Amino acid sequence: MADKELRRLKRRELLQMLLMECEEAERLDQESGRLREQLDAIQQQMDTVMESYERLKKKLDVKDERLNQKDEQIAMLKQEVEEWKARAVPVYETGTKRQAVNAGRIIPIHYGRTGIAR
Repeated sequence: MADKELRRLKRRELLQMLLMECEEAERLDQESGRLREQLDAIQQQMDTVMESYERLKKKLDVKDERLNQKDEQIAMLKQEVEEWKARAVPVYETGTKRQAVNAGRIIPIHYGRTGIAR
C-alpha cells in the first residue's frame, strides 16, 4: 500500500491489518516447522539408504574379487587342459579336419556341441 492510503486508514483498519499479518506470520512459522520435520525425516531415510548402499557395495566388492579369482582359476585350468592335450596325442592339421596319430592309425577328431568325440 502507498503511504497516502495508509494515512487515510482508520485505527481499527490498521489494527485489523496488523492482526492479519501476525496470523500469517504464525501460520508460516508453523508451516516452516512442519517442513523442517519432513526434511529431518527424509534426511534420516537418506542416511539409512546410504548405509545400506555402503553395505551392499562392500558385499559386491567381495563377490567381484571372488569372481575374478574364479576367472583366473578357469583360465589356468583351461591352459592346463590344453597342455595335457598337447602332450597326450600329437595333432596334425589336414584340410578342414584335425586328425590325431595313434600307434600308426589316423583317427579323425570331430568337435561337436558336447565336446570332443572320436
